[in-house]
Amino acid sequence: MKGQNKQQQNESTSTNQQTFSTDLKQNEKAIRELLGYSQDVQLTKFKIQLKKGKQLDAMVVAIDGLVDEEAKRNNILKPLLEPPLEEDEEDLQAIQSRLSVKQADIEENIEKTLKQLLKAQALLLVDGFPKGMLIAIEGFEIRAIDEPETEKTVRGPREGFIESISVNLSLLRRRISHPSLRFETLEIGDYSQTGVTIAYVEDIAKPELINQVKERIQQIKVDMLNSSGEIEQLIEDHPYSIFPTIGNTERPDKAAALLMEGRVCILVDGHPVSLFVPYLFVESIKNIEDYSSRPYYASFVRLLRFFAFTISITLPALFISAVNFNKSLIPSDMVVPITVARESVPFPLALEVIIMILMFEVVREAGVRLPDQIGTAISIVGPLILGDVAVSSALVGAPTVIVVSISYIAAFVITPIADVTALLRLALFVAASIFGSYGLTVGLLTIITHMVSLTSLGVPYMAPFSPFHFSDWSDAFVRLPTRLLRNRPKSIPNQRSKKVTSVPDTDDKP
Repeated sequence: MKGQNKQQQNESTSTNQQTFSTDLKQNEKAIRELLGYSQDVQLTKFKIQLKKGKQLDAMVVAIDGLVDEEAKRNNILKPLLEPPLEEDEEDLQAIQSRLSVKQADIEENIEKTLKQLLKAQALLLVDGFPKGMLIAIEGFEIRAIDEPETEKTVRGPREGFIESISVNLSLLRRRISHPSLRFETLEIGDYSQTGVTIAYVEDIAKPELINQVKERIQQIKVDMLNSSGEIEQLIEDHPYSIFPTIGNTERPDKAAALLMEGRVCILVDGHPVSLFVPYLFVESIKNIEDYSSRPYYASFVRLLRFFAFTISITLPALFISAVNFNKSLIPSDMVVPITVARESVPFPLALEVIIMILMFEVVREAGVRLPDQIGTAISIVGPLILGDVAVSSALVGAPTVIVVSISYIAAFVITPIADVTALLRLALFVAASIFGSYGLTVGLLTIITHMVSLTSLGVPYMAPFSPFHFSDWSDAFVRLPTRLLRNRPKSIPNQRSKKVTSVPDTDDKP
């Protein structure tokens, strides 16, 4: 077995070190053996004109749909067909100087060359030269830059990341025009060879955080990488927790602001959602648009979001706890209406609430997956009709419909963790339906204990509250005026604590 494994390793090494031949036909044969006779593999043969009527056989290899055909014709073929090359120009450097392209690199290894060929580059081979020339003439169709559907804004840029990694990097570069902005690209997936780019600001981000992100991504060994969501689940500290410890965004302005705090962003080629680390719970109630608004209203909205989160996960549990176990919690004027509404309902209260929760989840999922026109109608009309019919037919009580509806509407205020609230709502409801207010209290304490134990690449998830960083409270549940936010958060590791050195003097002193 050892001898067989050694032989396989030697064969793999020899394949990876295969170089081009001086014979163009041999090179064509080697390319066909590696890529096969796929319809999209184009081999364009032509002759390079030399002085005194001489000619050199040449071939351009490209993948149909990935390269710009017009650029291939005008910037590669046409310059080599006329005028003829001089006798002292019969080498790859002279041929390279004739091309009107933004980038052309000479490569000897066939395996490395074909990997770049499959990434939207063209390959020029010339008879008599044991090397190939990789030429960047990408020309595949990309989606236009548009506002992200999941992160709407009232006052802010309308740009969002798209599926092209080069466009996404340019959007970040436009916002941070400093040489310290770094992009490092790794390839993940034995078959997909997906480009994963790590973005950070060298003077601000901690080297330990950058190295930790690189090491975890480099340890990923998979056949294919489909999306950034797979990376998120593979590199996070607590992969079995329901709470996300790695953030995501489709907005370049938000990603740039996070980079300037000392975070690291991860962008995946072919996916418009970028990841960022570390990610804290308090960021679930923040929005990049808060910094464009007045601090008083922004603080009010943040407190409203936290209140909505609390109501979303606890209201059904409080309802069943009060009705079934602690009726003294219900105001006396509401006891009779609730009791009358439940008299004609054939199901126990717990089953009644579960039916409503599941019905809302089905309607929400249908609204998300269906086309926009149909999905909008289902999301609006569906709950109204189902709720009205359910109450009219006495399958559920009106108070139950109101409680579950308020719980679900509140969850829409905190979309970054909307999926988490759905699970927490169900878990607390089950605990309260069995043990009453005692089960609800224990469930909440368990959730808080679990959240305090979480980390995001070593950074405590509940910072700045645990551990305690009082200076960061100025931009947590409330936001102080911008001129007072002069330092970067201590909760996020960074090398440059001060971000504002001076502001204009005004008559109104703080």
